[in-house]
Amino acid sequence: MKKISAIRNIPYLTIILLTLICILLLSSKNMIMSQASYPEATIVSSAYAVVDGSDSDKEEITFPHTFKHLSPRTHVTVTTHIDLNKDDPIYIKTVYSPAKVYLDDELIYEFGRTENYPSYMKDPATEGYLIGTDGHSGDTELRIEYLSPVTRSSLTVYSPIYGAYKSLFFTLLKLNKWSFFIALLELAAGVLFIFISLMLLCYDKEVCKMIFHFGFFSLMAGMWSIGECNYTGVIIKNPTLLYLCAFIGLFSQMIPLLYFCRLAVGFKNDKPIIVIAKLLTVLDLVACVLQLSGTVALSQSMYVFHVILPLILCFLTAYIILEAVRSQNSRAKRLMVPVFILALASCAEIINYHLKFVASLSLLYQIGTLLFIIIMGIVMGLNISDMLSIKRENERLIFDMNLLEHSLLEQKKYNSLITTNEQLFKKQRHDLRHQLVAIKGLANTENKQLNEYLDSLIHSIPSAPASYCENRVVNSILSYYSAICRNENIALETKLIVPETDDAALDNDLCLVFGNLIENAIEACRRMDTSDSLNEKSSHFIRLHAHVHYKTLIITMDNSFDGHVSIQNGKYRSSKRDDYGIGLSSIRSVAGKYDGDVAFEADDGIFQSSVYLQIYK
Repeated sequence: MKKISAIRNIPYLTIILLTLICILLLSSKNMIMSQASYPEATIVSSAYAVVDGSDSDKEEITFPHTFKHLSPRTHVTVTTHIDLNKDDPIYIKTVYSPAKVYLDDELIYEFGRTENYPSYMKDPATEGYLIGTDGHSGDTELRIEYLSPVTRSSLTVYSPIYGAYKSLFFTLLKLNKWSFFIALLELAAGVLFIFISLMLLCYDKEVCKMIFHFGFFSLMAGMWSIGECNYTGVIIKNPTLLYLCAFIGLFSQMIPLLYFCRLAVGFKNDKPIIVIAKLLTVLDLVACVLQLSGTVALSQSMYVFHVILPLILCFLTAYIILEAVRSQNSRAKRLMVPVFILALASCAEIINYHLKFVASLSLLYQIGTLLFIIIMGIVMGLNISDMLSIKRENERLIFDMNLLEHSLLEQKKYNSLITTNEQLFKKQRHDLRHQLVAIKGLANTENKQLNEYLDSLIHSIPSAPASYCENRVVNSILSYYSAICRNENIALETKLIVPETDDAALDNDLCLVFGNLIENAIEACRRMDTSDSLNEKSSHFIRLHAHVHYKTLIITMDNSFDGHVSIQNGKYRSSKRDDYGIGLSSIRSVAGKYDGDVAFEADDGIFQSSVYLQIYK
């Protein structure tokens, strides 16, 4: 119990840790930038472009620029002049296009060589490298010859950047700082939450799976962000790996998100969520197979996912809202805002990708994803807290019920022994009475004292104990508690019609119901303040009735109490400890077992209990 109580704080600690990581990263970035004494690198803003080798079509362009409606492998030449210092590198980025870089007609680098990327890719991946200038300096002509992609009818060219190595490094970091740091945070969150889920594996599998799916979503989002970040290509010189990370991360992140929401919300009907997740899994596998076979590139499948992913997020948002409104699900209410933010960010990102309102692609969805992760970390902490609280309450109830069941088994053995002894004693009592009558007759004496003594012996033999109903177990329970009521001046009124059964499990349940009802009633009478009562005996009462109606055992009981009750979440809380009454909870459990119902009501100093059990078939 203490371990479970301790781990409920893990999500909160996680959020604090993520916040600290964010602060440290941003602080480090600012410190590096402030200490850098190097001037910023030069970003080329414009150039002249020639499409398909025709000088007559020479046009001035500004970066970034997209050439549209191109045939596959169309030649596009971009020319500009740059002022180089000796040994200054140049940063050039290409997107799915082979390219050759020339300085004063000298070839210095070639992007997208066939031998540099796998055969299952029709085009090379996005590449961004720092290229050495081989001693060129001063006013230099920079010419880049592109070949348009096979997989799309457009070619996008980006600004060349040149300067000292460290200047280029810091300039690229500055241009991509948000995308890069968000990617690192998403990856860190993913690894952290997956690690936490493994820690919780031995405590609660449902919570473990929920945190694992959330961590996997964060990891996939981080993979996509890393693959999309321009700065990453400078650090990781494997464009194919970054290409696969970006698209696999983008295509796969919805699957763990769906399973996470399913567990976090607890839908009454989660079949639509499961069906969508399985269909999306199949679709992802098909996209990967098409890529590996060289049929359809992941960059082409992306357009299908541009439609599917926002639709899934919008559906998920609507389904969570419906669950929150229809079922009054508090966990669903907590998820509405973060999922809505994610859906809104995805729609905005898709619109921006095609219309280019914001120059930095993918940043909108990255920000939305990071907000979702942070908010969801807090929400998940609250949900886990609720789930663990329910789990602890259920475990305590199960423990108490097991303990009670053990006690009832022992009591049943005791009742059986009592019944046997009662039968034996009844026979001996009957025989003794007849023996004394026979002795009196045989004595035939006029000794008045002897006759009176024999008469007193005959009348002193106790009569048979009271029988409350045909059921021996219930009868034993009533016999036990009736003696307590007599000793404590509690007026007990019973009218019971409970047939005998040969079902041991049913007898145990009947014993549990009647025992808890009467015990709670006696406890309520004990708590009453009788100092102002004129008639203590009449102010303390228990009226217990039971009968069978249409195969249903109907049990009703009224008892006096002090008028003070505690109700939380529609349930009566125990006056003996700070939790829900175990006795009443046990009665509810038995009623549910037999497709019955319970009702408790307190009014004007009388506590009314009603129990319905469909025990007779």
